[in-house]
Amino acid sequence: MKYLCLAYSPSPTARAGCVAAPPLTDAALVEARDLNQAIRRTGEFLQNNNAAVIRRIDPTSTSAGATGPANREMTVKYLCLVYSDEEKLHSLPDSPADTECQAYAESVASSGRMLAAEALEPVSSATTVRMRGDRVTITDGPFAETKEQLAGFYLVDANDLDEALEIAAGIPAARVGSVEVRPVRQLQV
Repeated sequence: MKYLCLAYSPSPTARAGCVAAPPLTDAALVEARDLNQAIRRTGEFLQNNNAAVIRRIDPTSTSAGATGPANREMTVKYLCLVYSDEEKLHSLPDSPADTECQAYAESVASSGRMLAAEALEPVSSATTVRMRGDRVTITDGPFAETKEQLAGFYLVDANDLDEALEIAAGIPAARVGSVEVRPVRQLQV
């Protein structure tokens, strides 16, 4: 199974009298046979004092194996995180059907820009992992209570932010939610 692991910085930020969720600092796709193995592998992925949300990826969604642009060193990877109100996602008039989402993912894949795209299981299936020193704490549920939950993602190759934003704007769920677009940081190893 595949799991999406999202790492967050340890402290939330305050804005206008309310507490916002901490910023996302890293993301990884983890192959694991079960949630316990995903948690162990996420513990290796986390740095001290970070927290992570682990979400199992829906095995029925699209994962494109396109080779991508011929000149890959000239492109940047962008993670398009799709957020929506999980309770309303499929009930609003503009809500996309799974077939529309599949068709869009296939069109991005056929353009050679898709690296991966997956829908996520409901937020109730999330597990949060916190690493404090040598101690791992595991909590059922999402990292933070929010109006919108992470519903899926696209990992794309794009020439620049404008192209990544154009891809994100076409994601059908953007009509009823939002899409956060972030460049992927290359590790300095």
